[in-house]
Amino acid sequence: MKNLNLKPEELTTTETPAEIAMQDASTDIWNSKYRLKQKDGTLVDTDIDATFRRVASALAKIEEDSGKRTEYAEKFLWALKNGAIPAGRIISNAGSAEHRPSTSTINCTVSDTIADSMGDILDKVHDAGLTLKAGCGIGYEFSTLRPRGAYVSGAGARTSGPLSFMDI
Repeated sequence: MKNLNLKPEELTTTETPAEIAMQDASTDIWNSKYRLKQKDGTLVDTDIDATFRRVASALAKIEEDSGKRTEYAEKFLWALKNGAIPAGRIISNAGSAEHRPSTSTINCTVSDTIADSMGDILDKVHDAGLTLKAGCGIGYEFSTLRPRGAYVSGAGARTSGPLSFMDI
């Protein structure tokens, strides 16, 4: 086990991490969800290291100074190669703007409060569609909707409850 209390100056990409072969399932998931490909399917990330390099470079891009950008890209690369794997949307979308211009690195967002009306429920479904299109996940809090069996005077009927809207 490596000492995780390293000082920043002790971090280096020249260390070789313990080699653990990718399992078939891991390779499948990486290839289908996280490996960057062009629109026609041509591989951009030739291997997992290319994915790590793409992500590390994208994470360090915030640094204005090119020396700092290089320094942090190396540190991020070291972390990735040593098991610090960020959320899925970051692995999938960081550094991919040239090939996926409308995606995001936000892994999950939380919706606004859903008002207890059909119009607002449908507005939130629309928002969810746009959020999912950008490659993000979305979460909802459904306690604001009437429970199953509650009377809806405008419809003259009883509500099916929030579970039916969760399916949408």
